[in-house]
Amino acid sequence: MSLKSVTPQEKILATAEIMFASKRFHEVLMEDIAIGAGVGKGTIYRYFKNKEELYAALLKDASTELMNLIENAVETEVSCKNKLIVILETSINLFDARPHLFDLILHAETFQQTSFEFPWQETRWNVIQLVESLFKQAEDQKEFIIQNPKESSLLLLGGLRAIIRFGHKPRQKGLCNDIVHHFLNGFSKSLAPAT
Repeated sequence: MSLKSVTPQEKILATAEIMFASKRFHEVLMEDIAIGAGVGKGTIYRYFKNKEELYAALLKDASTELMNLIENAVETEVSCKNKLIVILETSINLFDARPHLFDLILHAETFQQTSFEFPWQETRWNVIQLVESLFKQAEDQKEFIIQNPKESSLLLLGGLRAIIRFGHKPRQKGLCNDIVHHFLNGFSKSLAPAT
């Protein structure tokens, strides 16, 4: 995408994502976002009525992007195992491409106790339900059986969250394949008995 094809709204969102991820919500000023985006402050208010709406728009944009990418990736796969792999790959790739997104979500989670809209939560539940349904589908198709699909989906996606946050970069080749393989077949190896 050429720089000229980036709209003022896209510039505002990109700048706001970095600022909101690196500072506390109350420390981010609309004036600073305008300067960073290279637009007038009035331009921001043409798109967003206030800072809360701008923050919610960032999360909504990321939520929509992730769900669209996951849905498209899952459609191209046949086996449930491969669908799980592409869900993980798609998620990691999005967060790697948008390095400030994770912090943005963490900051937004602190607002959940207030009236602040949290669009990411809907996407989170959609992905959890998708993984849970894949576990059930795999059993129906006799591909593999997961006990406690609800808890197992939380465990898999919680592990994914930890990898996104704390995992080494660049990501090792075949990482998501390895994660799903170990998740389905166990993480431990039997040790040979001592002689």
